Amino acid sequence: MDIIYQYVEYFNGDLVKVGDREAYYVDGSYYFIIPTNELEQVHIEQGWFANHLIEQEYLRIAKPIKNINGQFITEENGQNYIVLQAMKYPYESKDVPTRLATFHSIGKSYAYMPRYISAYGEWQTLWEKKIALYEAYYRNQLEVRPVTRYQRLLIDTFPYIIGLTENAIQYLQESNNETRFAGSDQGCITFQRYTNQLDQPFIFSNEFIYDHPVRDIAESIRPYFLKTDGNKEAVHFLKKYEDVSPLSIFSWRLLYARLILPIHLFDFIDQTVGETNSEETYLSYRQLLDDQIKYEGHLKSFFQDNKIDPFRNQIYQLDW
Repeated sequence: MDIIYQYVEYFNGDLVKVGDREAYYVDGSYYFIIPTNELEQVHIEQGWFANHLIEQEYLRIAKPIKNINGQFITEENGQNYIVLQAMKYPYESKDVPTRLATFHSIGKSYAYMPRYISAYGEWQTLWEKKIALYEAYYRNQLEVRPVTRYQRLLIDTFPYIIGLTENAIQYLQESNNETRFAGSDQGCITFQRYTNQLDQPFIFSNEFIYDHPVRDIAESIRPYFLKTDGNKEAVHFLKKYEDVSPLSIFSWRLLYARLILPIHLFDFIDQTVGETNSEETYLSYRQLLDDQIKYEGHLKSFFQDNKIDPFRNQIYQLDW
């Protein structure tokens, strides 16, 4: 049976394109079929997040709905699926950092600590698991023959990636001793990986996770660091964000730790797992490593660029 009929029993609508996604459309509602490897409880908690945001006028949230058996997850041919329902509404006419800060402020008003979708206070454990996974992948690449140019370059640079990750973990450990907190450090509704979802026609609830708002801030400004003058764009973003929600010293330190973590390099490895023989993959990775020089430079001047005196504020920064 087609999955849509498990959720909308007498569906009589159209299959439409929404950006790069497909959706079923009927009577003003869009239904998105999403593969999932998560537990039922994960989507229950994400649904609670969605309902909270909808109550706060975030009406374009795509929220999970139950199937005809009263469950969020439907299994078909060995794969689990959920269906997210949304309606199209115009969204806030604010600049990007203001929109994100406002979203976080509303996300902080969610009154309960989720059990299955929280990463708040868990970064060190998660990053250590990340290292273990990628080290296993690295060891596997050492055994591959013949070796492509990309694989050779990845093997040569992988110790650098792991070194950065270990630096991020060490910096995080030291930052966790910081006592200069503020209300802005409260956990809130964030995204597993923020890629400007608030600028899209729909906000998909299966991407929600409970965490410190710095999680989204870091991914908002990370792309700037790969550009020559990107530090100026990052400073502008952070200033506009702080106009709504000022950051504490603890937040600044967490932000710096998350920026040290080379998520963009890990993402590239993930995206090219099946394309190690491609010359385009090699050239793209080579360019990313070249841009990493700019990235390190912006990290080196990060606190000074944002008018924060590391010495006066007793903030340790990496000596690049």
